[in-house]
Amino acid sequence: MSAVTRRGLLKAGAVAGAAVAVPAGAMAFKTGALVVHDSREPHSLAFARMTGGTGIDLAVEHAQRFAGLRAGLPKGRGIEGLTRWSDYVALRRELFRQGFRVTAEARSGALIRWSMAAPR
Repeated sequence: MSAVTRRGLLKAGAVAGAAVAVPAGAMAFKTGALVVHDSREPHSLAFARMTGGTGIDLAVEHAQRFAGLRAGLPKGRGIEGLTRWSDYVALRRELFRQGFRVTAEARSGALIRWSMAAPR
């Protein structure tokens, strides 16, 4: 694992900024959404800091990762994330089970930027 440097944070901020901007995939960040990130990934951490929303950090112990999600999320609240593909697939499966649906997904470097809409 490498140390966090000023240059790394600036690069991460630039990539995360591009991920939250409205690119060709038209992925505008929804305010009030739950933010899922992985603080071990500089780009993902910068994304979480830029959004300023409440969130779930996937860097915590595996047993705790989905505890909040399995308990159920408030209705009407969407979810935004910038995670590794493998984490996204696991999250998507759990959220599908709860009625959430994918509204957008796009690659952002080695990570995937995704959004899911809450069940109605």
